[in-house]
Amino acid sequence: MSVTAPDADGIEAPPDDAAAVAAPSLDFSGAVRFDSARIMEGEVGEGEGASAFTRCAALLTQHSFGDVARFFADRATAWRAAVDAIRLHHRTAGRPKRREIIVVSDDPRLAPALAQDAGVRRIAEDEAAIEAAMGPNVAALLLAPASIDTGLRFLPGFLLAAARQAADEYGIVLMFDETDAGLGRTGMAFAHEWRGVAPDVMVIDGLPGKAEEGEGASALVLSARLARSLPSGLPLLDEDAAAGLLPVLATAFAPGFETRVQEIGWKLEDRLATLRWRRPDLFSDTTGTGLVQGLVCSGPAASLTEDLAERGLFARPLGNVLAVLPPLTVTEAEIAAAGDILDAVAAIPPA
Repeated sequence: MSVTAPDADGIEAPPDDAAAVAAPSLDFSGAVRFDSARIMEGEVGEGEGASAFTRCAALLTQHSFGDVARFFADRATAWRAAVDAIRLHHRTAGRPKRREIIVVSDDPRLAPALAQDAGVRRIAEDEAAIEAAMGPNVAALLLAPASIDTGLRFLPGFLLAAARQAADEYGIVLMFDETDAGLGRTGMAFAHEWRGVAPDVMVIDGLPGKAEEGEGASALVLSARLARSLPSGLPLLDEDAAAGLLPVLATAFAPGFETRVQEIGWKLEDRLATLRWRRPDLFSDTTGTGLVQGLVCSGPAASLTEDLAERGLFARPLGNVLAVLPPLTVTEAEIAAAGDILDAVAAIPPA
């Protein structure tokens, strides 16, 4: 059976958390970051009268390490802009040989926009590998503090700290990919904030907004010293798409939103931990942070995912990990409903 997760319109918002879940299905596959019906209305940041693009940029820089933010309608442009800015930064500083982008990742795949670049290479997620990779041609280190593409993976703080130290010591740029965890999925605005290590450049793909070929909008955030090297004439996100993105950013950065995600995440984590404890034959462990959670299964998670989908809960199989990735606007009632479906599929009798 082939399972396709519904879009955001497939979930109806209940009147409040105490209400019964009225949705015909629950998309906990990670495909929906925010339910459109629950996007915050009203104030969307300072700068009334300014363009939506400008207000989006202000929200992102006010709630990140960055001094400058740009938005693009496709991920390839965002990644190309980041790489070009880094290389121009070094060239302007009299270091034209510094063109190599080092991707620190155990995942052999590279972002499509980087895969065709002869100046990009990958090394293992290891402190010694980072140190060994340093040389006169290195321009930047790229890491993803958290990823949900091939598994629920969170880089340890010591590795991010080692990358930051190497970048500072050798005068290169530290870049983070926050596509999977940015805008609060881990309970902080960005996953690197849990580790206390800030980059010089950050890319976030898949944001709501009009885009080419179904892609979400992409954001590029830079420190002031890197922003001076941004190429001119880049095709930026248009005003209509920025207007659609603005309330999403306002919701993600609203006071108390991170705390709410953390609290809801703890409830989800507790529900999964209880299930793991009651069915150790099916689940060997739990993993995750915030609303990036998963059950480590004793075998491949795909068949379990299909059983859940038949009952209206869409999760994501990642090898032997059943990833449970609800929208950031999920309610407690929906967490409880998802837990009940998990219990039913795992043949857990009600308490």
